[in-house]
Amino acid sequence: MVFSDFACPFCYIGFKIAMRMQEENPEMSFIWYPYELDKDTPEEGSDLGDSIPREQIEIAYRRIERLGSEYRLVYTNKTRKFNTGLLHRAAVYAQEVGLFYPFAREGFKAIFEDGKNVALKEVVNEIGLVAGLNIQDMMRSIEEGDIEDKMEKARELAAAYGIESVPTFIREDGVKVTLLKEYNKFTDDLTKCTK
Repeated sequence: MVFSDFACPFCYIGFKIAMRMQEENPEMSFIWYPYELDKDTPEEGSDLGDSIPREQIEIAYRRIERLGSEYRLVYTNKTRKFNTGLLHRAAVYAQEVGLFYPFAREGFKAIFEDGKNVALKEVVNEIGLVAGLNIQDMMRSIEEGDIEDKMEKARELAAAYGIESVPTFIREDGVKVTLLKEYNKFTDDLTKCTK
């Protein structure tokens, strides 16, 4: 299982790691759980520089871009953060209908490459369309509250596992793997229990 937030640039890397692992090992699968780092981010978004010194952001992105270069990730938006609540709910729906990976790929791209405000319904619908979702069913499921039980289950699991940072991968033996590193080293950490 994986706990992740679309607002987290490291989670974009974690997502790419999981995608690559599944491509190389089709029998492997991950269950994704939403973890909102900042539920109070306003709908219009906010500037990272309001809460984190610019120098610290620049230092962090040097590491993020170095790690992300292995997966050809582009980080054009390094300063705006957006509320990911609606995007997470749509991703829960996407996972239910077997389209999580195309949806999540477009969600991360919208935030970090395109700087789009994913708190807006029209942006989430656009992501869903590109990913091949039936956006009427997706929005109906969200608006009627069908997804809320799963959001609550994710919060309960995060508390039970003591999740404090994302991405956090949980191995089959319950061990948390959190520190991102070069692909082969990370996958070794993640698969130790099965060797």
